[in-house]
Amino acid sequence: MFGRTSKSMLLAGAVFAFSTLVYSAHAALPEDTDKRLDQVNLAQTHPVAQELQKSFSKKHLRRNFHAKREAAAAKLFYENRSFLPAWLYKGKLTTSALSVIKKLQAADEEGLTATDYLAPASDFNADGKATPEQIAAAELELTHSILKYAEDAQTGRISPRAISKDISLRPERPDPIEALTKIAGSANPSVVLAAFNPPHAEYKALKEQLAQLRQQTRSGELEKQVVIPAGKLLKVGVKSRRVALLRERLNVPTVPSQTNVYTQDLAYAVEAFQAKNGLHPDGTVGPRTLLSLNGRVFGDPIKDVIANMERWRWMPRDLGETHLRVNIPEFMVRLNMEGFVIYETRVVVGKRSNKTPVFSDKMQHVIVNPYWNVPYSIASKELLPEMRASDPHSYLRKGNYEIVYGGKVVDPRRVNWDAVTFKQIRIRQRPGRGNALGKIKFMFPNKHNVYMHDTPSKSLFNRSERAFSHGCVRVQNPFEFSDALMATQGAITGNYIRSLVGKKQTQVNLQNDIPVHISYFTAFVDEAGKLQRRPDIYGYNQAIMDALNL
Repeated sequence: MFGRTSKSMLLAGAVFAFSTLVYSAHAALPEDTDKRLDQVNLAQTHPVAQELQKSFSKKHLRRNFHAKREAAAAKLFYENRSFLPAWLYKGKLTTSALSVIKKLQAADEEGLTATDYLAPASDFNADGKATPEQIAAAELELTHSILKYAEDAQTGRISPRAISKDISLRPERPDPIEALTKIAGSANPSVVLAAFNPPHAEYKALKEQLAQLRQQTRSGELEKQVVIPAGKLLKVGVKSRRVALLRERLNVPTVPSQTNVYTQDLAYAVEAFQAKNGLHPDGTVGPRTLLSLNGRVFGDPIKDVIANMERWRWMPRDLGETHLRVNIPEFMVRLNMEGFVIYETRVVVGKRSNKTPVFSDKMQHVIVNPYWNVPYSIASKELLPEMRASDPHSYLRKGNYEIVYGGKVVDPRRVNWDAVTFKQIRIRQRPGRGNALGKIKFMFPNKHNVYMHDTPSKSLFNRSERAFSHGCVRVQNPFEFSDALMATQGAITGNYIRSLVGKKQTQVNLQNDIPVHISYFTAFVDEAGKLQRRPDIYGYNQAIMDALNL
């Protein structure tokens, strides 16, 4: 009875096993399998989908890496939707597509060029006669322009490294698949596309200025700007026809007999202009003040604004709720917290032959009573020739320097100064009198070996143009600056930092790192909503304008 199995029982068992297998296989399939199968079937019978699939199967040997990356992303995007169009339905542009096209056509408002982003006409295929191939081409044209806009808006059209090796900002490219998916799946795709532009308030303020400048150009207002010719220094008591133009420029009226006389009230107006424009407020009009007065004439402000908007695309999108920003052409550093400037002071930056690099990093500690480890280039090109021309021992003693070899201080009289190089020994300046770094330095370790520091050369801060350093950033009021920084640190106070002065070299680690952005903006909008422009001291602005063919 138990040794034999009937045919009916075997058949029943087989049916049960087969049913279980089918059920298990069905249970293992994704929940959207039916939907996917429907899409595959639809794609196989959808002429436009077939044309899209066909277009991605063609080989394009001449594509560069960037184009290949974009094509691969677009292919995956369409594969995920079974090559069904994203922007056209039944051969016509969708409402979402039309809103995206409108944003592309308004690219000039963002300082971009609308003609760079080709798109189908809004009435594409109005007569319904477009072929599947033409519809697919229109679809891909819009996809390409969306990807190009997203990348141009977020990272800029010009690579920072193409402008200078001293600009080490590396903007992050948007993920093309993520960008397409997010835009195509949004109820407000044009808003999503616009969000690839910089989110910074400074960028948005420049965008508003760009619109105003273009309006002023159309109305002829920019051409009415008063131009003050070059000439001798203008100061109180001077008589010149140029004074009348200066009065007109600053809107300072006077009696007819005093029109060409530089009076005290005009000097006060000049001082106010100078203070507002980052110049030394002495009430006299020299070359630098004249350049600022004529700023809107010497150089197209529209081109200037567009080039500066381009540089904002290079900046980190999140600057930090609390952050420091040095603006090189303005010779200023500001501590920002929650969108407000809580402290600012003048700085000295690198001269043209020793440019301060443009980059972002984080301040981690400060050093009070610092040694100055003289950089190799300064030691070999500047100090060594001076030492050889005199008595090295006396020179070092007078400058408060010492020689370090193998990590130990050595007697300079033991050094053969006619044969030595600073690859063999190191020279450093002791803390205290005359130290080039002053009494404190602010460290944000970086590959450029650049930092902010105090300086014994205080007179340079009275200059309007302050590009004198070897690349580091000198701070005018370092302990006021320290007070402001320590106010963000909790337990560490500015008074504690001050109490360390005059003692041994001491490193104080910050409790919270502070993002530092060394930036380069020749055009920006001040708190009063006025466009401010500064000289292009390193030539970066002109290089960007040339690269953009402005």
